[in-house]
Amino acid sequence: MSPLSTFRKRHPLLTLALPLPSGSPLERAARGLDPAWNAAEAALHAGHEDIAALMHSARSLGGELAQQQLQHLWPEAGAHDLALAKGLGVALWLAEMLLLLREDAASGRILPPRDAMRRFMVEEVQLIEGRHDFALRRLAGHLAEQAIKILQGSAPLGLSAPFLLRLRLRWAMLYTGFLLEAMRRDPNAPFIRPRLPPREFLHLASRTLWPNAQRRNKGCT
Repeated sequence: MSPLSTFRKRHPLLTLALPLPSGSPLERAARGLDPAWNAAEAALHAGHEDIAALMHSARSLGGELAQQQLQHLWPEAGAHDLALAKGLGVALWLAEMLLLLREDAASGRILPPRDAMRRFMVEEVQLIEGRHDFALRRLAGHLAEQAIKILQGSAPLGLSAPFLLRLRLRWAMLYTGFLLEAMRRDPNAPFIRPRLPPREFLHLASRTLWPNAQRRNKGCT
């Protein structure tokens, strides 16, 4: 598998939200040509002692890369839009972490904060073996809630970016929100692969194309 394909597989949401034209920051990171990103990625094998350390990784690997990519794709983006892109990258990285907990653990990367694992009484071996229980579900729900709050804060970016890019961003945000809600509510979380039912797909597609329709309808009731 090529480095680009491997990157897309490990970062499906980040690459869903932002295209990877040749020579862009995201494309360079995907090909292993960004030394700072490579160093931050390698540091993940040490894990995270607390939520602050986890958020540092999310900012370094998701937030800053998304910010750089948006600036490359949209040179006219203002400081506020770039800050929103950084928040979006953090939320997408956290969502990807939850989706790939078992795969990461199998490769020696235990990414949830160790203090949270102790608080929820989750052991590393559960992640490595894919052994689900109520404690692990509560941990996944807790982390999903953190990501949802950050994702919601980045929502205005889906209204201000250039037309085609904002459509792509809105779809990625809505789909990521669907995944995180599943992580928060599904009794089998986090070892799930949520699929969009046709009705939910149409609902998200409608909100992508007409983001203000729901708001107007609510105002009429």
